[in-house]
Amino acid sequence: MQWLKRMIVIGAAMSILSIVAVLLYTATDETLPSLLAVQPIYLLAAILLHAISYGIWGFRISVLCRSLGERVSVVKSTEIATSSLLMMAVTPSSAGGEPVMVYMLAKEGITPGKASAIVVAGRLFDALLLLLALPLALITLKRTSLELDILLISAALTGILVIAAILLAISNHLWFISAVTAFAQRIASLLGLGQMSDAVIEKIEAEVLEFRNSFTRGIRDSQRIRSDMLLVSGATLLFWIVEFMHIPLILGGLNVPNVPALIPLAFAAQVIISIVMVVPITPGASGVAELSSTALLATFVPLHLVGIVVICWRAVTYYVNVVVGAVVSARIVRNMDFIRSMSH
Repeated sequence: MQWLKRMIVIGAAMSILSIVAVLLYTATDETLPSLLAVQPIYLLAAILLHAISYGIWGFRISVLCRSLGERVSVVKSTEIATSSLLMMAVTPSSAGGEPVMVYMLAKEGITPGKASAIVVAGRLFDALLLLLALPLALITLKRTSLELDILLISAALTGILVIAAILLAISNHLWFISAVTAFAQRIASLLGLGQMSDAVIEKIEAEVLEFRNSFTRGIRDSQRIRSDMLLVSGATLLFWIVEFMHIPLILGGLNVPNVPALIPLAFAAQVIISIVMVVPITPGASGVAELSSTALLATFVPLHLVGIVVICWRAVTYYVNVVVGAVVSARIVRNMDFIRSMSH
């Protein structure tokens, strides 16, 4: 657990240092009076919306499970989603959250291959929506910096390559089995476990096939899958709309005039930020999120307010996630300990 504590400290430190840099860059004589005049009800509304997004995320996982013939309630799916928040906050590209969700789904009796397909499918819906929204976001904002353009191109290419790799894995399962087996063997060697047994290799092959079959199952049951995928698409769109309303609410709390007219700009900025945060540079995109959001928000938010908006936005979307993720993870561990003690 020492490495987890270390990553939390590193992520928080980078975020705080970035926020200090943002404040030094954007603070004016009007910043402090604006901060003192903030209306907390708007920040509370943003936190409430963020909590609602957890439920939407859980609903999407539940529907994806149902599409593969598994039954996981929305409440349990929401717990599975929030259990991944802590690892997402301390790993580059939030990549640590996916293995946690796969593990939690497997605890519900779902095979690792099918659980992986459920988690990957959810991320594919997110990636496709954001990539489709990117051109409109760029047109809406009209300009970004050269540094941000480089990050954005890197993130978009990363997303496209990941999608291409998933499609290749689905279409060519023999290549995927070979790649996964080689990767597993490499990890086993690094951990000093030696050569994997034939039984372990066969188990890996079976789960890879289950992963592939989970994606191709829609061909055999197209009507039911189609309705579930429509629900998942709607849930994905609603999830991001709810998430993107944080900044408009924060602007309202800062008494910025004519906030409704700024909503398209705020949404466009957050589409770009969300894609940039995919670049695997820092834990939980700490530093990258603060600096990229500053560059984008400065195009339509008064400079003296930019630092305050960034602080409030990161408080809602990052620090709340760390707290919720830690609480849910601790409760799950306590329950597991209790179950073990009852079994002895």
